[in-house]
Amino acid sequence: QPMWGQGVVRILVIAPFFVMPTVSALVWKNMFMDANYGLLSYLWEFFGAEPIQWMSQASLTSIITIVSWQWLPFATLILLTAIQSLDHEQLEASEMDGATTLKRFWYIVLPHLSRAITVVLLIQTIFLLSIFAEIFVTTAGAFGSKTLTYLIFQRVLESQNVGLGSAGGVYAIILANIVAIFLMRIVGQNLDK
Repeated sequence: QPMWGQGVVRILVIAPFFVMPTVSALVWKNMFMDANYGLLSYLWEFFGAEPIQWMSQASLTSIITIVSWQWLPFATLILLTAIQSLDHEQLEASEMDGATTLKRFWYIVLPHLSRAITVVLLIQTIFLLSIFAEIFVTTAGAFGSKTLTYLIFQRVLESQNVGLGSAGGVYAIILANIVAIFLMRIVGQNLDK
């Protein structure tokens, strides 16, 4: 059933997805994670804790937070669309037949969502294998936060080693294909059951 304000909520939920990764990383770095004047550090100190250098002590956690904030709306929108396309008559019939909530979820809802979950997993995995801007802006690859894409950037542009950078690019494409095939096989086996 449609709810009041549903369109506004959808716009607010999807808004982080449309923010450029560089802008997103800058906002998070300066506003929330800066140890001197960031909001998160201020709140941390307000409650009596010692200040934390978020971008050095928890750099990978900080980058995961930024990426999750930016890409979670995309996954939410796809899964919400899949949930809304669910046949409610089938759920009602299973409830009348005495199926528990867990069984209805396991045997009706989850199989219906499996293709949407596959799409989300594939797109998120490919994106995560190519993440660059958030790391470049926030930590510049320091504190153990380098990804394959950042290493390729370093080899090509900083070290002027185009051959090694190209080999890294080919490796990244092969890795993304292997992960995609693996995910498709797992989900394909579950769909056949």
